[in-house]
Amino acid sequence: MSNKNIEINIGVLIILIIVLLVSVYYNLKLYNPLSQNPKNQEVSFEKKQDCAVYKKQIEDKFEKNNNSEVAIEYYYLDRIFYSPTENSCLFVYSGQFGLKATERYRTLYLEDALSGDILTRATVVEQGKFMGDNQTAFDARVREYELN
Repeated sequence: MSNKNIEINIGVLIILIIVLLVSVYYNLKLYNPLSQNPKNQEVSFEKKQDCAVYKKQIEDKFEKNNNSEVAIEYYYLDRIFYSPTENSCLFVYSGQFGLKATERYRTLYLEDALSGDILTRATVVEQGKFMGDNQTAFDARVREYELN
């Protein structure tokens, strides 16, 4: 090979390396979660704090119901979280029907703390029988609201 062909091959190789490095740099910069806008992180943190305020109100409401002498349904709060999908605070809770000692029916709910709308529900215990598929499907629907 002549020196001119070697110089051309080296030049092409250098250009390809530079293009590759620039491409890698921009891909890392665009998809790096640490480079997200801190203002968005602050907003999300503030909204999560706002949701924590509702937790106490919900727990108090459930406790008042559960301690009632005529209660036939008992409610238990599982968790509360901020949902970017709904731009609202959502909470998961269960309603147990029947005597506290014998769980005959249990339904899981996902409710919007601000509007009171029930977004989804699933019966996971019916006539004392656990329904695992319903539990799995409910958990998957809740994750959609948590992650988006």
